[in-house]
Amino acid sequence: MRRTRSPISEVCTAVFLAAAIFSLSACSQSNSQVEQDGDQVRNAVRIGFSMDSFVVERWQRDRDAFLDEARTNGVEVILRTANENLEVQRRHLLELAQSGIDVLVVVPNDAEGLSDIVESIRNRGIPVLAYDRLVRNTAIDGYISFDNQGIGSMMAEAVLGELESHGSVNETVLVINGALSDYNSFMINRGIMTALTSRIDGGQVRVLDSLWLQTWRNEEAHEAIEGAFDRFGHISGVIAANDLIAEAVVRSASARGIAGELLVSGMDGDLAAVQRVAEGTQLMTIYKPVEDLARRALHAAVELARTRNLQADQHIHNGSVEVPFIRLDPVMVTHDNILSTVIADRFHSYDDVFRNIPESQRPPR
Repeated sequence: MRRTRSPISEVCTAVFLAAAIFSLSACSQSNSQVEQDGDQVRNAVRIGFSMDSFVVERWQRDRDAFLDEARTNGVEVILRTANENLEVQRRHLLELAQSGIDVLVVVPNDAEGLSDIVESIRNRGIPVLAYDRLVRNTAIDGYISFDNQGIGSMMAEAVLGELESHGSVNETVLVINGALSDYNSFMINRGIMTALTSRIDGGQVRVLDSLWLQTWRNEEAHEAIEGAFDRFGHISGVIAANDLIAEAVVRSASARGIAGELLVSGMDGDLAAVQRVAEGTQLMTIYKPVEDLARRALHAAVELARTRNLQADQHIHNGSVEVPFIRLDPVMVTHDNILSTVIADRFHSYDDVFRNIPESQRPPR
């Protein structure tokens, strides 16, 4: 089951850039009055928002929620998307820095590839907030994301727990990690390996391989799982680092007649993934309430623009400095809790999730 990419992601960069400058305030002059949380706040903020791409379904939700929250609070946003191109994103960051922004929010294409540009932007007096992906090895002013190590542990525990519930021993598990350019991949892998280690030592499970992808792309993941099946034959479970990877795994399993038998994890709560969970071909997915992430990121960016200081309960080391970290909790979605998670939160609708399931087999609304 393939994703349908957003038309926005198919438009050439030049056209997108021309259309993506959002002046969201009723009055965007620097002395405009806006109301936030019931208080009158002076000096509307201009945010530069640099996103990597919209290839993954969830990033469209992040964008829309961020812009809606900005509109509600009278904040101006200049949006750029790099279409998975590091050099394009580097150019965008320089353009944004020269456009009079008060703060930069960035979803980096490459955790290491923007460090020098970010440093130069901060030297201009513009604070930088990393959104859901950490910028590495340079000083930044804040980071907002989910508990990525916890996500890895949750995915691994789900697969291992299902194997153990069947009384299985010495089962074979394959790990397919995310993009090497995204530091989240390493944090997720750390969580996966934490959950696996005790089972490996106890002989309950054998890890066939831990594969790494260059990008978060379905095609590369499909090549990886096809190669793994060719090498190993039987695989009991695949801990796939996101739903695009999971889709490739399920597609490969379907071609071999073992969809539903092969245990597959995922992350992002994409509609197609939740449908697979409902249908029984994907064991679980991690739902990240991205609307909450986007709203909180908008207010964190405004806080940074006004005070140059982010209030956060935690810090994370990015290879260079300790960064204030706003950490949100992810939610595991299984066949048993679809109604109480993604549907209850209106992340997906009941009709969309159960579209491929006969009405007589659907759970009560």
